[in-house]
Amino acid sequence: MITVDSLPTTAPVTRTLARRRWETTGLLAGTAMLYLWNLSINGWANAFYTAAAFSGSDNLTAFFFGSSDPANAISVDKPPLALWVMSISVRLFGLNSWSLLVPQALMGVGTVWLIYRISAQYLGHRWGLLAGALMALMPAATAVFRYNNPDALLTLLMTAAAWATLRAIRTGRQRFLALAGAFIGAGFLTKQLQVTLIVPALLVAVMWLGPWRPVQRMRGAVFATGSALAVAGAWLAVLALTPAGSRPFIGGTRTNSFWELTLGYNGLDRLTGLDAQRAQVYEDLGTKTDLPVGPLRFVLPQMAGQILWVLPLALVGAVLAVVLWRNAGVQFRSFLALNVIWFFCSITVVAYMSGIVHAYYLLPAVPSAAFLAAAALKTLIENRRSIRYRSLLAGCLAVTLLLDYIVGMQGANSFPWFPTFVLMTGSLAMAWATLPPLRRLAVPGVALTLCLVLMGPALWSGFTVGSAHEGAGLAGGPPVGGHRPDDPADPGMQRQDGPQYAALRFGDFVEPTALEGLTREPESVTWPAAVIGSSSAAKYEIAARRSVLAVGGFDGTDPSPTLEDFKGRVASGRIGELIVGNVPPATALGIGEAAKILAWVKAEYPCSPSGHACVYYFSSPPA
Repeated sequence: MITVDSLPTTAPVTRTLARRRWETTGLLAGTAMLYLWNLSINGWANAFYTAAAFSGSDNLTAFFFGSSDPANAISVDKPPLALWVMSISVRLFGLNSWSLLVPQALMGVGTVWLIYRISAQYLGHRWGLLAGALMALMPAATAVFRYNNPDALLTLLMTAAAWATLRAIRTGRQRFLALAGAFIGAGFLTKQLQVTLIVPALLVAVMWLGPWRPVQRMRGAVFATGSALAVAGAWLAVLALTPAGSRPFIGGTRTNSFWELTLGYNGLDRLTGLDAQRAQVYEDLGTKTDLPVGPLRFVLPQMAGQILWVLPLALVGAVLAVVLWRNAGVQFRSFLALNVIWFFCSITVVAYMSGIVHAYYLLPAVPSAAFLAAAALKTLIENRRSIRYRSLLAGCLAVTLLLDYIVGMQGANSFPWFPTFVLMTGSLAMAWATLPPLRRLAVPGVALTLCLVLMGPALWSGFTVGSAHEGAGLAGGPPVGGHRPDDPADPGMQRQDGPQYAALRFGDFVEPTALEGLTREPESVTWPAAVIGSSSAAKYEIAARRSVLAVGGFDGTDPSPTLEDFKGRVASGRIGELIVGNVPPATALGIGEAAKILAWVKAEYPCSPSGHACVYYFSSPPA
């Protein structure tokens, strides 16, 4: 006789699912708290993009093309998709730190959720939580997801493309490949060619490992490509059909060409160093232009604290992928191949690029590093009965200890106890790893291992949350040797050449009397003031809530406006005044159209001193 008690029950399964939901909710809630807490400390963050977000909220043409000012003189040097999100938020909630930065923080939470979803599918729930925590805590991620650079949206879109591709392979439904292509197209409209760092990984996963016949794989690749071209091409078509006189000048170019921006300033110039040469930046934004080429770059100050904590595990995960490959199914192979290729493409570009190298450029490597690190720990810990796996785990922890100690010493002024903590925790974790498996030591051993891996990035991210960040050289973590590239009070700014680099990094500081004169210009004046350099112009624009003409674009070398065009705008009364304080390095050296404009203005108009700046009024000074 079958009794009620003998029937199978779903209660254990229900309790397990409920626990998993609570744990996942905890991960996402913790991530949201990390990214949202004290968010307004960053103020206007990167004023270059803040001004463009304000402009887009005020003018539809500025919104569509990503203009630096509502009067549409020049665009930022990136496509506008990331700006669209901020502009809509500013339109709804007004211009303030929260309306600018909350969307970025939510993008970070979405990225962590996708990392968890993908990892849980292939590694299991607990290891998915670990991968999500690694993503959330990496200082490069914490810095970017609390900032208004386009990289927050780019990282979300790249991760979403990976998710859609793996889902297509797992389900056999090629409509997800079209979705992945749409994410790639959107990524191009966010930061142009940087999105291609993940494209080789997606292609290998689809063309080599997809569960379809060769013709179907080709068809899937065509779907994805067509979707990417449709998403990116819609905006590009409108851009191409719009006369140059009816849109802003394309910032970052010499010829007002979006393709020059794509292939030059935001393409090969970033790899060859021509971007730094063009701006006359011989000490680039946050690191030296003579950075060692190759992996040694990652142990240097500011770079090291962004991702080094997890690199040993990620590299071991890439090695183990070869071992796991033999017994893995097609779906798990696609997961491994996609992440190994994505990781090496991202990390190699940062290791070997020249010119301006920001610390946050490491962010595209973080998602794949989190995947590989979680896979490595899962494999090594679950196979500790084998002396080979125990030895590999102990060796990996030894390298992690060494690198953590190096980074800890770099930040010892902020956390003097941390290097000692690393030595103690790492030594105990290594000792546990070398011992044969003992049940009573399993939980303490795993806890020590996770503590070694997570404590460093948690501290560095915590410092990031508690510190104000500003300008172009964003980096997470504490200052190294008293230096932080996103701190305008950095001692390096006190050198003789410092103000010029500060004007490029952060924008010149606003003179109150110059700002007061700007606000008194008649509303009929298109640009109440002009300022050399987009970041400096942005600060005046944000303060006055009026269009300010950014002469020379970001680094002062763009031919927008030309000298003749500037003269014409002055003659027609469209520009009220020129505010000249600290100018970018190239302008100070007499390079570029902005330098020609400055020389002409100095020859034709008297200087009205305003603090550290000169104001050149093109009519009588406003009353």
